[in-house]
Amino acid sequence: MQKSVSLLILMSFPFLFLSCTKNYELESRDAGQYGYEVWQGHFLVENGVQIPLLFGVEGKTGVRQVRLFSGSELAHWSYWHEEADSVQFKAGLHSEFKGIRVDNTISGSYFDGVGTQVARAKFVAQKVEQQTSPFAPVATPTPIVPTGTWQLDFGTLKDLSDPNELLRYTMDRVQTFDLYRKDHTIIGKAYGAGGIQGFDGIMTSTGFICSSFHHAEPFLIEATFVDENTFDATITSTTDVFEVRGTRKSQTKEDTAYTGSVLRGFYLTVKAFFNR
Repeated sequence: MQKSVSLLILMSFPFLFLSCTKNYELESRDAGQYGYEVWQGHFLVENGVQIPLLFGVEGKTGVRQVRLFSGSELAHWSYWHEEADSVQFKAGLHSEFKGIRVDNTISGSYFDGVGTQVARAKFVAQKVEQQTSPFAPVATPTPIVPTGTWQLDFGTLKDLSDPNELLRYTMDRVQTFDLYRKDHTIIGKAYGAGGIQGFDGIMTSTGFICSSFHHAEPFLIEATFVDENTFDATITSTTDVFEVRGTRKSQTKEDTAYTGSVLRGFYLTVKAFFNR
């Protein structure tokens, strides 16, 4: 009986180890890996900020599906409608891209609205052979490694008394933010209202910059580190600019230390069991 119990304890050891650690490693989605036409471009919002845009178009003829990409997430899918030089496709329940195609370039406007659609931003996209980062890499990025979980503090949250605002996704509903640094790049996942929001971008000399498209809403995050455990950021969408502070909640080395502590306790328990 004692041998059976001992065997069961030893068999549970790998599962315990895995359950005590969190894997932050993320990979950005590549539209080309699905065999899609790759289109890259940007939104031009009112204050002149450019927010990257990435989507893939399936097939060559007939009914063609469109996928919008956002970091490690597939943000949205709809159908591609092209007639003469006019192109349009949905980006959400109440959102739509409408543009004019000239060769491999589409220029147009991004519309959104419940009941009445209004132009939220201009956009430009080009068909490219291969997906590339929309951000130019810096020669010497910050040595800070932000890999881990961060708590976001927006201060005063957006007023949602307006029904139109209540139905629209805004970034200040996000509470936690997982980041993963790989060399000069950064990939993120934000958790809050409306599911998981993917981000990707690059490290800069003082912080990082990354973008996202989530729930028919594009976002750009420009962050500067205050220290290894704190960053201040400006988040820009087509209608809002948010100021936020990020505070580190956990990181890989803390998880490893915690795992070591749990395993040591496990070891002492097993030792005491066999020494009875």
